[in-house]
Amino acid sequence: MGSVLAVIVPSLAAALIVSACSINGVGFASSEVIEATGARAVVTETYGVAVRTAAEDAGITIGYSWTLTLVPDCAASPRAGKYRFGVSTLGLPTIAAVRRKGGLAIDTNRRALGLTLGFSEDAMLSRVRADESIIRRLVLTPDDPSAIEFDQIPEPSCD
Repeated sequence: MGSVLAVIVPSLAAALIVSACSINGVGFASSEVIEATGARAVVTETYGVAVRTAAEDAGITIGYSWTLTLVPDCAASPRAGKYRFGVSTLGLPTIAAVRRKGGLAIDTNRRALGLTLGFSEDAMLSRVRADESIIRRLVLTPDDPSAIEFDQIPEPSCD
């Protein structure tokens, strides 16, 4: 099984790069994971066709997108560093996200349904369940991710 994956994964990555596509931030993309106070900031840039499949953020961008995703600082989160072909945060709880899109964007998710031509910027904060009680403090600085500060009681988990 390992040898099959060793062939399939690089082949899929090469196909995405040659076709100028990315799926969930991996492919024709670049990412940097930055340690922030209490969380990790994942900054991803995509070019060409970028497909997002998560229910809360589904959509397609044809052009350019820049996304900052704040995820809990836990073992399942990507390690700090640069990733030449992007890194996916799919499956990790999102604390907050900021996205800048240029080109043609089609959003088909729970928060937005629509079409954008040109440039847009939007932000999303994670929802708190009706039966949950938390205390949260977030200093969100999209243009300086290393200055982001996040505290939450109880602490978020990656489960």
